[in-house]
Amino acid sequence: MPTRRPSPTTDQSARSRAVVKKSTPVGRDCALVLPTASAPPLELSYWDLWFALVADVDFDGSWERFAAHLRGRKNQGGSSRLAERQLSHLRDLERRLRQANVEISAIVAQIEQGPVELRRARNQVLTREPRESEWSDAMRHTPRQRHYAYALRGFWPCFPVSPASYAARLASQFATRRWFSANQSFGLARKLDTFLDEVASVIQQDQYAQAQAMLRAFLTVVIELMEVADDSFGCLGDSFRDGFAKYLAMPRDATGITATVFFHDLLTLLIWEDYGLTYDQTEGYFARLTPDEGNLCIAYVQQQMQALQADDLDYQYEEALTLLGQIVAEQQRFEQFETLARDMGTRQWKRIIVLADRAVKQRKRPLAVAVFEAALSPGMHEGFLRQKYEQLKKGKWSPDPRR
Repeated sequence: MPTRRPSPTTDQSARSRAVVKKSTPVGRDCALVLPTASAPPLELSYWDLWFALVADVDFDGSWERFAAHLRGRKNQGGSSRLAERQLSHLRDLERRLRQANVEISAIVAQIEQGPVELRRARNQVLTREPRESEWSDAMRHTPRQRHYAYALRGFWPCFPVSPASYAARLASQFATRRWFSANQSFGLARKLDTFLDEVASVIQQDQYAQAQAMLRAFLTVVIELMEVADDSFGCLGDSFRDGFAKYLAMPRDATGITATVFFHDLLTLLIWEDYGLTYDQTEGYFARLTPDEGNLCIAYVQQQMQALQADDLDYQYEEALTLLGQIVAEQQRFEQFETLARDMGTRQWKRIIVLADRAVKQRKRPLAVAVFEAALSPGMHEGFLRQKYEQLKKGKWSPDPRR
């Protein structure tokens, strides 16, 4: 029989149910322990009970319908962070129940249902924003946080020279305050530029592995610095772009880094860098890769897309899809154009133009037409893309959105 912690009564029938306290319980507290077919028993918090009850009553017992509701709230702005934490808890609970082979109905059966308890569950899960001290572990450590941390530093142990010590040294120069104003950003940029001068000196000594580690550390430190600095004048962005250009130009063979580590790290960073610091800086970069390197990049981005979709990271999924389109276009993998365009739809316009323009320039105008036909569907940029499609069919073409 399921047990509660603690049990205030010795009545056997009362112990078999999750009796709701009159005072509002804390979400993190253990509310119920269910025996499972395989040990150990499944320990459930009040958060788990509330989520299960809301899923059962408001979403017909479907985790996917509940998740779709939270994804919609997450993409609306405003309460997006709260919805993201709730979605993280839902997925964690869903996983734990699946592993224990426990259905929602088995949990709901242990709850003394009534209007008061249902109202409390809806308030806690759908309305109220809990204090940080009330968060479950899944709310505290969301997939976005894990992916982002990995994008910034996850591959460093695999570098020939780890960037970690250089990042710590550079970051220590900016640990003097919690926020930097726009006027103070000039001083920050001077320190960053001094560090890049040091990298140039290391390159002159042919210490490429060390220089690569320094530059990779530089990229992460600047991204983190952007979180606490006002870069209205763009000087931090300029420093980043200078360092990123040097990083891409570094001779990989001389550094000793493997293609797998380098490209996996680079692609992950491109997906998660969200300040526009790398915008247009990789244009033409993937065209210079060998077919094997292109295959490596395409396969990895596709893998990342699956992981991002599974973690309900819709924005980063779209970023990865755009990046995949760039790689496929620059590698001229024409056989993938239509499938990609269908996946892209009309949610964004530029990535469709990139595919169509590449096809036109390679004298594959019918493929360019097919790209538009695959993409055209209801979406934010349907009107503009349909206009470019009609122009193309009339024999006119320009990738310039103004023409």
